[in-house]
Amino acid sequence: MRGEFLGIPTLLMAEIFEPLFEFIEENDIEVEDLWLDILQSALPRPVPPVAPTYQSYNDDGELHLPEDLEARATYEAALEQHQTKLETYMEASTDDGCARDYIRNFFDDASSEHAIVETLEKAFTPFDDAGGDQLSNAYFVAVQTFIEKFSLRYEVRRPYFNRRMAIYPTLPGLFTKMLRDLRLSSAQDAALAALMGAFEETIRDLHDERSPRRVKQCIAAQFNLLEAMLSQHPNILAYNTVMENRIPQGRKANTFGAMCDKAGVWPHNKVMESAKAIYSFASDYPGIRHGGNPASQLREIDMRDLLSISVILTGFSPYLSPSMDPEKIYSD
Repeated sequence: MRGEFLGIPTLLMAEIFEPLFEFIEENDIEVEDLWLDILQSALPRPVPPVAPTYQSYNDDGELHLPEDLEARATYEAALEQHQTKLETYMEASTDDGCARDYIRNFFDDASSEHAIVETLEKAFTPFDDAGGDQLSNAYFVAVQTFIEKFSLRYEVRRPYFNRRMAIYPTLPGLFTKMLRDLRLSSAQDAALAALMGAFEETIRDLHDERSPRRVKQCIAAQFNLLEAMLSQHPNILAYNTVMENRIPQGRKANTFGAMCDKAGVWPHNKVMESAKAIYSFASDYPGIRHGGNPASQLREIDMRDLLSISVILTGFSPYLSPSMDPEKIYSD
């Protein structure tokens, strides 16, 4: 279960909402302006853009800096788009048919995964208000069936006490999203993208030969990627700049362990030490990152180690990459 609503937004109306209106007709449930209620209860009203703060005005009180002029032009274009969206929303808020079309377009052009999830959660209430348990239960089942049919990374919970229906990310879905975000984050830099590609290639190579040598290559490739990510962390770059400009020059943080010490991203020393301990394993175990220490080897490495260590290392990635957004990984 790793898919997202954003991958199939055009099916939401056809698979969830339109069958519910057929259900309403078949069961002679009396509703009035339900599309309007869904629009007003569940969909966000268009929000105006935030006005920029300008840096400087000339003696005539006018903008003159190129960056300010560009910011104003961007703001005015966004404001014009907002006005168009607002007029469409207001028009849809007065007619049930227009509301249905607006909701369809909202899903088709959804701005984010979070926007879809929040709208589906909020839509439970108008169905409940219109048709009680019979209709709200049908809506709940429709959303649940949609999630299962398309193997989305969520599970849905019924409302309880004063909490609304909720769509939660599952643990497998969360991990898949984190891995996808790691790939997207790496793609923003050519060097990281190459290391990510090398890591994925070693995973593919296991298809034909799941030998200790191939497992070691996977772990080494993943460490190369994480080490490079950490070296680009703003805290490490800032620390190394200070060390370089200091007289006399200070020692830069260039090794994984030294960078862990200076990154300032860990919630507790034990978490940092665990990352450094895994790194020490990769350096000490023969044939992963170096010749290693044969006396420290307890057994031959195998696929258990690949699965376990790869998952552990991936779990460290939100600490090491500033471009990975934990909030978005969870909810967007």
